[in-house]
Amino acid sequence: MQSCRRHSTLLWAIVLSWSIICVSVFATSAERQGDLSDYELASFGNPDILDEPKRRVSKFNHFTLSDHGDVYVGAVNWLYRLDSSLEEIQIVSTCDDSRPDSVMPCHLTNNYNKILVVDSTRPNSLITCGGVYDGICQLRQLQDIRNLMMESVPYVAGFEDASTVSLIAPGRGGQQMLYVAVTFTGEHIDSAGFFPAITRRSLGSPFLSAFITDKVSFNSEANMDSYTIKSVVTFELDGFTYLVASQKEDLNSAQFVSKINRVCQGGLNLDAYTEITLQCSGSDSSVYSLVQAAHFGPAGPDLAASLGLHADEQVLYAVFAKNQGSPGTSDVPIDQSALCVYRMTDILDAFREAVRGCIQDGNTYSVDYLEGSFCKSFGIPILDRYFCITVTDDSNQTPLFKYANGIAPVPSTAILELPGTLMSSIITTTEVNYTIALIGTSSGDLLKVNNP
Repeated sequence: MQSCRRHSTLLWAIVLSWSIICVSVFATSAERQGDLSDYELASFGNPDILDEPKRRVSKFNHFTLSDHGDVYVGAVNWLYRLDSSLEEIQIVSTCDDSRPDSVMPCHLTNNYNKILVVDSTRPNSLITCGGVYDGICQLRQLQDIRNLMMESVPYVAGFEDASTVSLIAPGRGGQQMLYVAVTFTGEHIDSAGFFPAITRRSLGSPFLSAFITDKVSFNSEANMDSYTIKSVVTFELDGFTYLVASQKEDLNSAQFVSKINRVCQGGLNLDAYTEITLQCSGSDSSVYSLVQAAHFGPAGPDLAASLGLHADEQVLYAVFAKNQGSPGTSDVPIDQSALCVYRMTDILDAFREAVRGCIQDGNTYSVDYLEGSFCKSFGIPILDRYFCITVTDDSNQTPLFKYANGIAPVPSTAILELPGTLMSSIITTTEVNYTIALIGTSSGDLLKVNNP
């Protein structure tokens, strides 16, 4: 796993960056700059040539690795298969102009890759999804990406401007399922008139279908208000799937915040969905409102000691930006960003408090933009079973809550602030006792950040 992580980090640096800057978090040492070519072992450039009549654009969206060492890159209108030296093996177009028209036909727009994941439940299978053709996905062979084996139901992936994150993880009955979060853009409304912001989808037949109980949906007020949640990453831990996103604090708020939400993997439905707020403050107490990227991983011995954790205990690394205009009142990031680190123990405590409050203290803890959310006041102790089960264990199976929202944010003070820079991606690794973060910026630089 460690070698895979290092391979991923190296490829990520090669694909996304043109220069590298080394920064020490806690020391005042001088910056060192160098060209990426000084560190480059292999590289791959998008061979797609700009074709203005069809608005082709040369852009990479996602990449993933297979167990046999091949690299898969999802781009705009194209899917690539490379070997471990980044030599091209195959290329296939994801923009089929021969298809019948749909809500988003490919000949009228670009097909941005939204999901690219190896299907661990099937041998030699790759799931790739794009925004066109009503947001469908395709199941392709890993060792022959031209071989399209299956297509999904529609409305799985978001369209061009809609963020989409996904993860294959355990679901109902222990079966592996695909968790997907999509940003609302006015499309993807289901037959009941609701928008499913989060879905848990079957990898069986029909491919990537979802029961109504496997959806967390906006209510009509959120649909009318065009409520937007921009998810940046998803990960799993101890029976839960987590998603990190930026959004308005609630339906009637003008303030944008960053949140982490979770759903229980083993539940018969997603009614135990819970969300809490993450707050990243600068040295002057100003708040970086908009999370841009996050990575879940071990702290490493030195960082763990500074945070009062056991070595290799899990933490959440996240990069945030300040927003355009008045503080907190816009979802447009500016070139002023920070890195914050959160102890997972603090995050879990906040989720526990959100569920407790929703069961014991009433609708102050409900989620006002989700369909059917409610909290009741029951004088019962909070038990861990209610993190996944939203009814009592008595014969009446009394409903306790549906969707819980934490009141108090989980705070963190930035360990790195960069005026004039918009940090846009992050991944971490551990070398000896040091925790090293590789952070990409919107200008195409790569920052190597370590605690000395």
